[in-house]
Amino acid sequence: MTDTLARMLFETWAAQYDPEADADFVRQQHGVLSIMRPHLYPPQVPETFRGPKWGTRWR
Repeated sequence: MTDTLARMLFETWAAQYDPEADADFVRQQHGVLSIMRPHLYPPQVPETFRGPKWGTRWR
């Protein structure tokens, strides 16, 4: 992982806790990261395919 990529990941993660984060900048970084490293994000499943236990932990 390059230093630039690591910094982008950190800034994107940290923006959720920063109320003064620039939303456009974060959205742009998220877009770049989702293209470069799609495995870092959960799959986008349409709401019609989600079951009643969607988002809960299973055992």
